[in-house]
Amino acid sequence: MRSIVALVLGGALGLVGCGSDSGSGGGGGSGTDEPTITMVAWEAAAGCTDGARSDVVVTVTATGSGTLVYSGSVGGCDNPIDAAVSTISCPNVAAYPGTAIVTDPEGNSTTVTFQVPICKSGSCAEAASSCSL
Repeated sequence: MRSIVALVLGGALGLVGCGSDSGSGGGGGSGTDEPTITMVAWEAAAGCTDGARSDVVVTVTATGSGTLVYSGSVGGCDNPIDAAVSTISCPNVAAYPGTAIVTDPEGNSTTVTFQVPICKSGSCAEAASSCSL
């Protein structure tokens, strides 16, 4: 009986891995590379006015394996970033700091910070200094 238990436990440890660094979050996973955010863009609504709430469309362009999950937010604005293209609503009284996160099916993720200015459209790519990719 003891040898059967030892074989079962040994097999389970062999499958799971003792001291494995896999898990969710910004690393680990199954050894695949984390997704890469190549660009974040924001488009102010037509007719946007200083001090008046309006929509801003945020587009996150990313590459990675499998179905990517998008999340994040823009401080001071309503609605989350929850897809590759998300619509948020900002009061347009200041520049708003944003964070976009892209996660792959293995739990590997990457994060980008950016700023949405008042009533201006724009974007930042990997080499841009206006956001940290």
